[in-house]
Amino acid sequence: MTPIRRIVITLIFTFYSNVNYAINYPVSSETLIKEVLQGFINTTPQEKEAMDEIYDLANHQFLWSNNQQIKIEIALLLLAAANEKGLQSEDYQSQWLSLQWQQLKKNRMSSLYQLALFDTTLTHNILHYYSDLHYGRIQPKLVKFLFNPQKDPLKLAHQTWTAIQKNTMIELSRQFEPQLHFYTNLKKGLHNYQKAAKNHLELKFKFVKPLKIGRSDPQVIKLRRLLITLGDFIFIHKIDKVILDSHVYDRAMAKAVKHFQKRHGLKATGRVDKRTLKSLNKPLSERIEQIKLGLERLRWIPRYQEDQLVFVNVPSFRLWAFNTLKDQKRKPLSIRVVVGKASKTRTPIFSSKMKYLVFRPYWGIPYSILKNEIFPGMKRDANYLANRNMELIGNRVRQRPGKRNALGLVKFIFPNKYSIYLHDTPSKSLFKRTRRDFSHGCVRVSHPADLASYLLKWKPAKVKRAMHKGRGSQRAKLEKEIPVVIFYSTVMAAEDGTVTFLKDVYNYDAKLKLELNKKHNQI
Repeated sequence: MTPIRRIVITLIFTFYSNVNYAINYPVSSETLIKEVLQGFINTTPQEKEAMDEIYDLANHQFLWSNNQQIKIEIALLLLAAANEKGLQSEDYQSQWLSLQWQQLKKNRMSSLYQLALFDTTLTHNILHYYSDLHYGRIQPKLVKFLFNPQKDPLKLAHQTWTAIQKNTMIELSRQFEPQLHFYTNLKKGLHNYQKAAKNHLELKFKFVKPLKIGRSDPQVIKLRRLLITLGDFIFIHKIDKVILDSHVYDRAMAKAVKHFQKRHGLKATGRVDKRTLKSLNKPLSERIEQIKLGLERLRWIPRYQEDQLVFVNVPSFRLWAFNTLKDQKRKPLSIRVVVGKASKTRTPIFSSKMKYLVFRPYWGIPYSILKNEIFPGMKRDANYLANRNMELIGNRVRQRPGKRNALGLVKFIFPNKYSIYLHDTPSKSLFKRTRRDFSHGCVRVSHPADLASYLLKWKPAKVKRAMHKGRGSQRAKLEKEIPVVIFYSTVMAAEDGTVTFLKDVYNYDAKLKLELNKKHNQI
């Protein structure tokens, strides 16, 4: 006999009672909880394990029992507000659960089965919500992100059970979110854009000629209000309502448009040209979805602390380093970088830990470069290696230390199976480019001496000596291993939540959207 059939037969012979009596009737509740769990909808092994564990902790009684209306309301509020954290409230049956709860409160003659179904469904979705908040909605490897979140269904169940008992569900949700300021800032950005989307339901600007200072157009009023909402228009002086309602495109507006252009990867001219107009007319709902992709990816990162961290975002072509002193925090270091070519040699997205630096390094040339560049060059020119300060050792080729070395005068080592590291480069001109994907996969650093001094906590003079004096290589071990995250997000945000939208150089956003739409997330 199937679990559902057994439940139906049980319901025929059971009696109806009020909500409080039903919830506190231990034998029937235990039986029904077990029955409902056996027939629970399409659960994965991980979900079944978590559900079994949390109801074992509850001795197979109702989790949301008598006098727990406040806890139920809090749980439903968390699920309903999932969108504010970049999740989807519909993934957690938020609307259905709210309707069921309202009916249960009104109908004091609810059946035990109705109560059991509500109890287990709410529990399942709370577990799902916490899991998604902590680990993300999908497995990173599905979209070529080489992070590996270590899910633990039993620990999740125990933490959730404890939070329900102690009424600390809101605190647990905060604990499960990433603590990185990149995440905190982007979540502020999400709130700003969700607010803007409510105030600006339709964006259809259309200018016959590009807007420039002194030109008048009735749409300037609407544009000004949009830029104020998005945080691009900054009030320097007290501006009265007359100026806010002005049709004139003035210097303050041009400055706001420049700010908008910069954070959308456009040339900051201050004029509303075709490209700027296209960006202004992009639905805010699409921007919100892009921000949610960034929040999802940030959930995949191992839980590192920012007191020591090196963070590279490929679409930003930029590196951030955090390294505190014993008694005080130091301002994060921000440096331009060059990353792997989008067409052939993309930089892999992963994390590791930096252990040491090598000053005046040798460059052991990878086989792919030997095959495609070095060996053909040797066939054309007998002096190819000598002219490039290279030497043949067995069947391998390496480049000697020096200013012409492809790795420059220092490299930063964080062991990984992808043979990726940060390094200096003699090709400094590429750092002036806006788009900087030119490498074979490793990350070139524009100011390596600054980064070395920052991470080693050495004085600049000591770093300079290590880089320029001596013939051979010199290794410098870090006081403590520093986490390194090679990341990919087409959105970043400042502390005030101002969002910068970046070009999707590796075309990763479409694949992530596709996987998220499959809704195969699990505990």
